[in-house]
Amino acid sequence: MRFKNFEEVIVRAQKGQPVRVSVAAAHDEDVLTAIKQGVELSLIEPFFVGNKKEIQSIAEHMGFDIDPFEIYSTTTETETAYIAAKLADEKKTQIIMKGFINSTPFLKGVLHKDFKLKTDRILSHLSIFEIPGYERLLFMTDGGLNIAPDINQKEQILYNAIEFIHKLGVNTPKVAILTANERVNEKMPVTVEAHRLAQLASEGRFGSAIVEGPLPLDLAISKESLYHKGINSEVDGEADLFLVPTIEAGNILGKAITYFAKGIMAGVVLGAKVPLILNSRSDSAKAKLASIAISVVANNEK
Repeated sequence: MRFKNFEEVIVRAQKGQPVRVSVAAAHDEDVLTAIKQGVELSLIEPFFVGNKKEIQSIAEHMGFDIDPFEIYSTTTETETAYIAAKLADEKKTQIIMKGFINSTPFLKGVLHKDFKLKTDRILSHLSIFEIPGYERLLFMTDGGLNIAPDINQKEQILYNAIEFIHKLGVNTPKVAILTANERVNEKMPVTVEAHRLAQLASEGRFGSAIVEGPLPLDLAISKESLYHKGINSEVDGEADLFLVPTIEAGNILGKAITYFAKGIMAGVVLGAKVPLILNSRSDSAKAKLASIAISVVANNEK
């Protein structure tokens, strides 16, 4: 099953029980708006961490009754991240959400030596886009965490993403390893790496998935481009997932989608023992709710 939009994701998420979420630095209106919507849709049970007075004040202003929920009062980003992670480590919560806090202290809290949330996997960021006029959700990794991953890191990043997409019900995702062109060229090392990753996929490294590379963006999403260039492709212009070569490529592509195409981006970090909801602090409440919903669906499909 491929979701057409985040509304379909929310409907799927509602079929399960509310998931317990620790919210690191919940003292922000967009964060609390998304949490309020998640509660009203029966998606989550929040555990608030942050400036208690600000959380209560913002919630009251919004008409959000937070009395049924626990608030853990903290004064610094380090303490906030630590407590949010501690709740998950103690299994009081099942997901950790980044609120109005910088990504670095947030992730340091998750990886703190006091907890067992770290695994032997690399942490990687997965973006999920709803794009006006596009017929399904589009996934991209890694435009948020790993700066210039080598081929071994890309293998792990790809594994994380495909495993997550499987949990969403896409049994055989189509994956495009993005490069500037479709030819293997030793002067362009990313094309060599893309070819090797595609070989690993054909050997079963990533489970059920069609992985093709090197592929430029047009051939990954356009049957017309394939036809004009006379290229046969298993992805067939219908990529579900892009693996980008560097964080810059992913960052630029992601912001082009959100700012020029008016797309909505959900964001999750994979590789820890629990899903980590990771949006930019400037992202809208709608984007944050989308991240909540898609993480809830994946959590319920463990």
